[in-house]
Amino acid sequence: MPGKSTRPSSADAPSSVQDRLIDSVDRTVCQVALWGGGTMLLGLMGLTVVDVTLRYLFNAPIYGARDVSKLMLLAMIALGVPYSARTGGQVVIEFFSRWMGPSLAASAETGARALAIVVLGILVRQLWRCGQDAAVFGEASLALGIPYGPFYRMLAFGMLLYAIVLVVEIMLIFRGRMGELGLHVD
Repeated sequence: MPGKSTRPSSADAPSSVQDRLIDSVDRTVCQVALWGGGTMLLGLMGLTVVDVTLRYLFNAPIYGARDVSKLMLLAMIALGVPYSARTGGQVVIEFFSRWMGPSLAASAETGARALAIVVLGILVRQLWRCGQDAAVFGEASLALGIPYGPFYRMLAFGMLLYAIVLVVEIMLIFRGRMGELGLHVD
């Protein structure tokens, strides 16, 4: 557009502490999903292609490929769930929302997210404990003996990040910005 600068200005920057927090969580969730989940996806694709090629052409599959692929899939999902939640990628049932007024809809959204935060808090605590127990008892994959402890902790991290996303979305609801729930983050 003629006469309009495309450079970012201070007016484009988030104005309040809450806006900066929301922006920071959005960037973090996006980076974790992109680099963590994306790396796992690329690795999983590469492992699968090589394993299938070796299996069918040379009758020599990669020993332990299933162990590695299961754990890579787990890591990809754990790191992608918060991004999916923030961008509206999860299934949402909005059957009653069309009959609710704005204040009742905001209350229902806040209540659902608050309950989810409590449940996720319990889940994070239990996953962290399972990770500790897995380390103590030596839980590991069958073929390669890959310890499960770090993967329990990765799941706990992903669910904690999901809970943080829900806290940020409650802040958006309180600020009257329900339209930004499930917003696609670029």
